[in-house]
Amino acid sequence: MLVDRFGRPLKNIRISITARCIYRCIYCHNEGVDRHVRDFLEPRDLEVIARVAIDLGIDEFKLTGGEPLLRDDIVEVVSSIARAKPRDLSMTTNGFRLDELAQRLADAGLMRVNISLPSLRRDRYRYVTGVDMLDRVIKGIEKSIDAGLTPITINVVLLRGVNEDELWNFVDFARRYEARLRIIELEPITVPRHVFNALHISINGFEQALREKASRVYRRELHSRPVYLVDGVEVELVKWFGNPRFCMHCTRVRLTPDAILKPCILAKEGVDLKPYLRPEPREEGIRQAFIELNRLRRPYTATA
Repeated sequence: MLVDRFGRPLKNIRISITARCIYRCIYCHNEGVDRHVRDFLEPRDLEVIARVAIDLGIDEFKLTGGEPLLRDDIVEVVSSIARAKPRDLSMTTNGFRLDELAQRLADAGLMRVNISLPSLRRDRYRYVTGVDMLDRVIKGIEKSIDAGLTPITINVVLLRGVNEDELWNFVDFARRYEARLRIIELEPITVPRHVFNALHISINGFEQALREKASRVYRRELHSRPVYLVDGVEVELVKWFGNPRFCMHCTRVRLTPDAILKPCILAKEGVDLKPYLRPEPREEGIRQAFIELNRLRRPYTATA
């Protein structure tokens, strides 16, 4: 296992497999990736990278975008990584195509999904995303459960004046679908300053209410995120803005759609894997790239 000079192991890799989005979302930071990327990693590239990563102890994989379900070869992408036998293989998605793809993704080896859901009200959902597809996303959640992509995680970005009055409704929604709930503070990444200032709201007030109702409180190893068990629902809070503890306990690295390994979404430096993938893959080169990436890791101060 790779452990950096601060004693932090690399366990998770977040793989952005496309920079494209289905709709305009007012807070989407696109994983910090340039939206004009054209030379995407192919499934065969991802399988080689996954094998090397697992050999180094990185065995938890999450596929992200943009929107990963926009890849025409998304089932093949999942299958290629699954062949490397990771301990966990999940996906973060807006859920728009899950109603048609959930079973195929599960058959290919996907284990679970995180679904972004900014509101349970159609008008607010349409305001945040620009499209009227809440009913379709909920159908996708149900199809994912039927396919065994569980436990589902519902991701909710907290937005001032938009959805902060829905948080307990989301707890009830998560209970209905036996899902986990993740409440996320708005992140000032590629979001215009005036938009961030208008929409950002601290998660602290909701956390205090959770603390009063929770039957159990614990922390996830990744980022030391607090989790509150409320009426059988795991409610996880993601607060990295102004929270050095979040970065201190990070065990994640990132891979961009064009093969750049990065130690953090905020990092400007990274290691390019393309020379070790084409024309033929060289696993030892990829291995050394991960080791070099580990040298670049450092705690970030999570402030805007």
